[in-house]
This record gives sequence, structure tokens and C-alpha cells, in this order.
Amino acid sequence: MNMLREQVRADLLAFTRRPETLFFTVFLPVIFLVLFEAIFGGQSVTLAGGDVVAQSYLQVPAFMVMGVISASFVALAITVVNRRETGTYKRVRGTPAPAWVLIIGQVVTSLVIAILMVIVMLALGSFAYGVRVELDYLPWLVASVLIGAIAFSCLGMMLAALTPSSEAAPPLANVVVLPLYFISGVFVPIESLPSWLGNIASWLPVAPFVKVATWAYVPATTLPWRSLGLLVAWGAVGLIIASWRFRWTPRRG
Repeated sequence: MNMLREQVRADLLAFTRRPETLFFTVFLPVIFLVLFEAIFGGQSVTLAGGDVVAQSYLQVPAFMVMGVISASFVALAITVVNRRETGTYKRVRGTPAPAWVLIIGQVVTSLVIAILMVIVMLALGSFAYGVRVELDYLPWLVASVLIGAIAFSCLGMMLAALTPSSEAAPPLANVVVLPLYFISGVFVPIESLPSWLGNIASWLPVAPFVKVATWAYVPATTLPWRSLGLLVAWGAVGLIIASWRFRWTPRRG
């Protein structure tokens, strides 16, 4: 555990020393929230059940999810590919550090950054836009964010295992998530999309994550257990494929 703690500390220090990664992971979701609130914050949305809510109550959890995915999927996949292709993992495998410390340390680092994003979004939504989570629903938000972060960490490791080079990692990660943001309720409320597109998005991992996080802000009559189950299932798929295809040595050279 001491070794794991030192590994997480080193990974967090390395993360803070990469300005481009820090910007796209931490600051970009906050900038998007501020811009979308300035443009659409005064509008209302009619939910599937007929309830009408201010769009702010959908945007704050949606961009919170975006921040968590940026930390646990995009940044994780890019970091793992870079370390593999530069030979870092190959060299470290020759040290006394166990393999699980390297992998779990990177995942824990992503979880810490994801939790930081949640705190920032909670504070910004509460104090800047008056969008608050009732205390009774806060445990659900924390649990859903942790489950979502772990699931997308597994998917990030899967993407890293399938990515052929460090040059391909950033565009590939963004090509995967950006279309999902548009059809899963992050940039556009899913209620505003064509029904067929919303049905497709509901089976993909981002929309269930948005739904379980939004429930804490806009509680429905029933808990979104189906969405939570889909999120766990996607995480399991990512873990299986990542375990199967992961390698310590560079794919090139």
C-alpha cells in the first residue's frame, strides 16, 4: 500500500505538469458549462414523464459527467498508450514494483481527478447557478459517479490496449466520445433528439451515466437501475477486453 500511495502521488504530480492534459480534463468541462449556461440557462425542458425543469438542472450533471469521462477515459487512455509506446512500462516492469501497482495507481489517479471534477461542478452549480443536490440524494450522486468513473476507467484501459500508437491515442479517444456527447444528453438534452437516436444512445455508455447522475438533481419516480446496470456491464466488457489485449511493450519498434 505504501508503494501504491507513492505511485499515485507520482502520477498526480506528472498530471499537474502537463498543461494541455490539465486544460482539456479539468478546465474544458467548466468552460463548456459556463458557455452553455450563458446561452441556454434560462430555458426549460420537458422530460419524458411530462415534468418541466430548468435546463440548468440537466446541464450541471451532464458536464459533471463530461469531466469524469475526460479524466477516467480520455486522459487515462492517452497516458497509458504514451507510457507503453515510450517504453516506460517495459522499463518499470524490470523494477521490484508489482504490475498491479502500476495499473491500479493510474486508475486511482483518474478517480482522484474525477472526484475533483465533481467537487468543482457541485460548487459551481450551487453557488453560480443555484442548482443544488438535496442532501438525501447526495449519496446516490457520489455512488453513481464512482461507479461511472470505474466503468470508464475500464473502457479507457480497453481503448489503450487497442490503440496502435501514441500519435493515434488523442484523436481516437476524442473521436469515440465527442459524438456520444452530442447524442447522450451532454450538449443537447436527450429529450430534444429524434426518438430513434435517443434509443441508440440509451444502450451506449455515456447516456446511462448522464441519466444516473441527473437523477440526483431531478429525482424521478423510480431509480434508474437499468442505466446503472448498463454502466456496470460496459465496465465489465472494457475490463475483459483490456485484460486480454493489454501489453507492457511498445507495439512499434
